[in-house]
Amino acid sequence: MFQRLWSTCLDEILGFYLLHRFFYHKKQPLLISDASHHTPQLHSGELTSFFSPKPPPAQLEYQAELRPTSQATFPSAKVEDFQFPSTVDTGFPENDCVKGRHWKSTVASPQTEVESRLTVVAVDGIVQLGVRSFNRLAQQLTPHGIDVVMLDSPFNFRRTPAGYRPGQLIAGGNLDHQLMVARQGILDLWSLILALQAEGRQIGLMGISHGAWLTLTATLLIEQLQFAIAITPPVDLLRILEEGGTVVNAIRRGASHDPPEEEQLEQLCKPLRLNQWQPLLAPEQIHLHIADFDRFVPSARIAELAEQWGTRVSHHKLGHIEATTGPKVVFQVARDILDLYQ
Repeated sequence: MFQRLWSTCLDEILGFYLLHRFFYHKKQPLLISDASHHTPQLHSGELTSFFSPKPPPAQLEYQAELRPTSQATFPSAKVEDFQFPSTVDTGFPENDCVKGRHWKSTVASPQTEVESRLTVVAVDGIVQLGVRSFNRLAQQLTPHGIDVVMLDSPFNFRRTPAGYRPGQLIAGGNLDHQLMVARQGILDLWSLILALQAEGRQIGLMGISHGAWLTLTATLLIEQLQFAIAITPPVDLLRILEEGGTVVNAIRRGASHDPPEEEQLEQLCKPLRLNQWQPLLAPEQIHLHIADFDRFVPSARIAELAEQWGTRVSHHKLGHIEATTGPKVVFQVARDILDLYQ
């Protein structure tokens, strides 16, 4: 009883804080996009068309190694940042340069070749301020010869345009803008995965909240993945307008600008609704994590998706904030990966 009360209060208080300090920062006006005029597939309502054309493998440009303290934190890994140009042009140069971080294990891999080692590609939630969750994941996995790669999603973390806050522009536009951001996120992730697969790497996916939606959507499109682990994924990005918590008010604000008829809205949003599609991965290769006291993302939708797809599922007596920012769930994810691949 106390845990439910604590988790609910924490989610509600921080949800209100995020809404006003991030999504409504400086009271920026909505971005009114007409992206569908030059990208007609945005209004296709079909999965493969919406995310077409298939992107080429990214040309990863690695930066100088991070400050020396990173090596002290990760004695079993070399930590490097990388970047590559997005295939989507949003008009924001900071956003259209995709950024990421690679924790390269220096420990001998169970595979015979370093290039074929398991690499976990991870994406964070809608307001990413740092790399703590993925540091934790890398600290657990790199000593066992497993790499971790983090991707910054569009308009988030180091891809935030000047004058805005991380995640603000994910939700800070009309429907065309929000559709375009979702499409760019998947195409960037796809491009990165293709680049790593071209090196011979085995790729598993892990996502948190909004990043979990990206991860699961990738399983609908991308072949030869090893697994996908999703922590509190928003399953239905149409129904969440009605069912989501405080933070979803930012998305509602944009979606309510010149809204289409309900039937048309359902068709436009169909590519963003996981429960409308089936993954390419086998059900046992997908693991969904549910925060039972979640006030951001409807947990019942995740349970329904787990049953629909037949996936593995874990329940946590936590709220959204605890599940997505605390160590408990990430450490379980790391243990599960090691149990499977060691």
